[in-house]
Amino acid sequence: MNKDDQLAELERLNRVLMVAKRNGNQLFVQNIEREIAAVENGDCSPLIEEYLTDEERTSLQS
Repeated sequence: MNKDDQLAELERLNRVLMVAKRNGNQLFVQNIEREIAAVENGDCSPLIEEYLTDEERTSLQS
């Protein structure tokens, strides 16, 4: 992910995080905070790693 993509993703995730906090959805807040930390560190998405099969992850990278 290049720097522009990373910044755009962080912006989207932070907007979603604000809504989740406003709605009081703590599980969603925790998941989004994990996503933000991963993007900031240049790591793979924890949600994609946990919930997609290897085949599904591979198709996303193509």
